[in-house]
Amino acid sequence: MKKVIFAFSLGLLIGSATTALAATNETVQATVTKFVIKVNGTEKALQTSPIVVDGRSYLPVREVAGLLGAEVNYDDATRTISLQIPVLMDDSKKTNLGRLK
Repeated sequence: MKKVIFAFSLGLLIGSATTALAATNETVQATVTKFVIKVNGTEKALQTSPIVVDGRSYLPVREVAGLLGAEVNYDDATRTISLQIPVLMDDSKKTNLGRLK
């Protein structure tokens, strides 16, 4: 019985050490930073700080979409992020619409 308990305990120790080693095998360094965000020349502020990992900037999708006037929807079942961007009319189309009345 003592041999079984010893073998079981030894197996747990080896399994725990292997898991701990695997979890710390890869290191990722990220830098929290501040960016100046401009939309159509107007400076905007983000509430959440972006991060930079390996030279790539990661911005919060919902906040950036909000700055652009887009609506964000997330479907958990399909893990899909959808952006709905409003259609804006330029001044020439607005003028033409006024003539149609």
